[in-house]
Amino acid sequence: MDIGVILDLETTGIDPRQDQVIEVGILEFAMISTHAPAADGVLKAELIGAYSGLEDPGRPLPAETTAITGLSDELLAGRKVDWAQVRQILSRASIVIAHNAAFDRGFLIRRPELAGLQLHWACSIKHIDWHRHGFKTRALNYLAADHGFVNPFAHRALFDCATTFRVVTPYLDELVRRSHLREFLVSATGAPFETKDMLRARGYRWNQDARVWAKTLLEDEIEEERTFLAADIYKGSPRHREEEIFTENTPAAVPGNQD
Repeated sequence: MDIGVILDLETTGIDPRQDQVIEVGILEFAMISTHAPAADGVLKAELIGAYSGLEDPGRPLPAETTAITGLSDELLAGRKVDWAQVRQILSRASIVIAHNAAFDRGFLIRRPELAGLQLHWACSIKHIDWHRHGFKTRALNYLAADHGFVNPFAHRALFDCATTFRVVTPYLDELVRRSHLREFLVSATGAPFETKDMLRARGYRWNQDARVWAKTLLEDEIEEERTFLAADIYKGSPRHREEEIFTENTPAAVPGNQD
């Protein structure tokens, strides 16, 4: 039986090089195979544990952080996350799921208490094809509403974990499978100027430094994108560039150089 973890952090800001973790939420669940295809997949999830901890950052919280999370200096005063317990939970997980995993990982790999952990990450934003399932946004609380419920305490770590768990469990097979796929940066090099609106609508973003429209894709999306570029952008043989990029799970992304 594999163990999965849903993890969420609240922090003093968005830069892991200078901001600090102020709350950790974790839900631990067992992934159980039904051994038979079902309407919503063969993997089932059964909650088996939870952890929630607050941490005093040692400095006053920015007003924006308090407004978003509801946490205050008084509530955090003297509090400390049990990082030993966090490490114990993470060390037995075969997959760590977060809604925007790159953000949470960026903070965790800088925690000395977690040094050396080899974690397999899944991102519930990019490893589930929400648009294919008919959802127009990937924002967590909107996904919750689209699934028929409301997160009562958004931006509190454990509640966000519970919301993520409820949202992703119907798609757990897809999430796990796609978390193992390679990721590529696709650049529409030499795309005609008049195709910019088409590229933007497709999810491409203008890279000012490289002066090219580009987007990231998982490897199971590449073939369809090649067809689109050839037919609609280049009107013939594609001239785009594909470059594999590092993700949370590639060897070069394992903690080493964390800056």
